[in-house]
Amino acid sequence: MFFIKNLIHKLLNKQISGIYSKRFGNYHDTPKGVFWNSSLSQDLRLNIILDKIITISKSSKFSIADIGCGYGRLLNIIEERKFKKKIYYYGYDINKDFILFCKKQIKYIYASFKIQTCPSEKIDFIIMSGTYNLAPTNNIKLWESYIIENLKSNWEFVNEAMIFNCLVGNKRQIKNNLYYSELSWIKKICENNFGKLEISKHNLLPNDITITIKKLS
Repeated sequence: MFFIKNLIHKLLNKQISGIYSKRFGNYHDTPKGVFWNSSLSQDLRLNIILDKIITISKSSKFSIADIGCGYGRLLNIIEERKFKKKIYYYGYDINKDFILFCKKQIKYIYASFKIQTCPSEKIDFIIMSGTYNLAPTNNIKLWESYIIENLKSNWEFVNEAMIFNCLVGNKRQIKNNLYYSELSWIKKICENNFGKLEISKHNLLPNDITITIKKLS
């Protein structure tokens, strides 16, 4: 059973990567290149996560693993907010086009990039912004299984907190290739697998929630 699930998840990764390669080829390093509606919504989500990290962090320097890093927009925000002396950044994505682009275009000494779904070493903060919104399947159980397994894999490498955002609605559904969770369901899943969580919303992002799960020492 594990072998079959693992194979299915690999096939999903291949599908997702193909969808993003086509999109990136058309729109390049822009919000549309990673299926965001606008730079405002893309940057607001990333800034919300970054603010959470700054609030939580127990030290003046910390590491961030950005799962589904795309073309590395978070790094631009880190630079703009002058946080580069605080952070060591690890960008991970399943799409080789994104990782090759980041390695070629981004030369910050505090940043590195790999084609992976999760880190292979302990990281202070692991984040996902929009990583699980685009669903390559209409099978909601399959997609939710994929999300849960990815979150579990990353949780193993968290030192301080895992922070991710997702779309929510009145019911769990995949609509126009976008996955919408439901508040009580995602809350229960996170509590059962990881522990106590904090859910926050922003009035400019009515269909979004940001989930913060701290690692207990």
